[in-house]
Amino acid sequence: MTQQAKAKLLAIVHKHRHIALEELVNSLPELTWNQVFSMVDELSRRRLISLRRRGFDYELRACSASA
Repeated sequence: MTQQAKAKLLAIVHKHRHIALEELVNSLPELTWNQVFSMVDELSRRRLISLRRRGFDYELRACSASA
């Protein structure tokens, strides 16, 4: 996945502060669901974003710069 796509994903999460995974996927129509999820997995492992379950949905949040 390109750095440009990762930067765009991070910018969307930071702008919204928290966003549902499905809404994020819809915000990136040029990417497949699998591509978005792969980036989410990588960025969450690097602790740049966090992924939390909210009922039947998943929500992404930007991690603070000090974490």
